[in-house]
Amino acid sequence: MIFSEILKGVTEEVKGGRGAVVVGMDGIIVDEYVKTPGMDLQSIGAEYGNILKGVQRASISLNMGGAKEMAVMADSCGLVLRKINEEYFLALLMSPNANLGKGRFALRMAANKLEKEL
Repeated sequence: MIFSEILKGVTEEVKGGRGAVVVGMDGIIVDEYVKTPGMDLQSIGAEYGNILKGVQRASISLNMGGAKEMAVMADSCGLVLRKINEEYFLALLMSPNANLGKGRFALRMAANKLEKEL
């Protein structure tokens, strides 16, 4: 499946990439690629999907338009979420010292490719 190839490409393109996942706004994973064993992308997708929906509602209510991207930097990892369309988003999990800009760029390119497949 092309999703797997794109997810692997995003993860491998970013030094420190740990995994990538395509998630429905309902929190259900469409496909994932895990480079670092032990990453629970199912839970990450579900939990951060809810947060992304909240950010989306807030952005719209403040007349900012729809939110397209969100980044979270935690002690043990970084996470970038990028909307593919109204029903799906893409998430990239990275090490805390990974290049956030490179991750954002790789995710944006991957989201464009995945939008055509969805």
